[in-house]
Amino acid sequence: MQTIQATNYSVFFNETGYEKLASYLVPTHYSKIFILVDDNTSQYCLPHLLNNLATEIEIEIIELESGEVHKNIATCTEVWAALSQLGADRKSIIINLGGGVISDLGGFVACTFKRGIDFINIPTTLLSMVDASIGGKTIVTGKDRKSTRLNSSH
Repeated sequence: MQTIQATNYSVFFNETGYEKLASYLVPTHYSKIFILVDDNTSQYCLPHLLNNLATEIEIEIIELESGEVHKNIATCTEVWAALSQLGADRKSIIINLGGGVISDLGGFVACTFKRGIDFINIPTTLLSMVDASIGGKTIVTGKDRKSTRLNSSH
């Protein structure tokens, strides 16, 4: 399948994705890589990604519980704290490996951490492939059960 080029980003498929990811994740661009996963993608997808991720940059894994109930500001606060404790800076990047919750929450966290750091979505569900991982929008649910939406070009 061919690469899809959008205005601010590209969509890559199959092995082409790993090649492009490796060429993008170089030490001159990024100081540290953070991979955000839930308990499902940690078990089923993360090992495959790590086996195919060719980079010399230090990698840290941040794992969340799965489920839509965790797509909220409280979880964002936990991820911001983990990023800080693990030494994230403005030259860090987050790879969101998961479905819609991980893509939305991870994008929101990246856009708001230290005035914004880069992120890459690697969708693992059909819905996240066609919705949450494309278009530059990120969203979490506030305490009042209303959504907080952030559009970003990161």
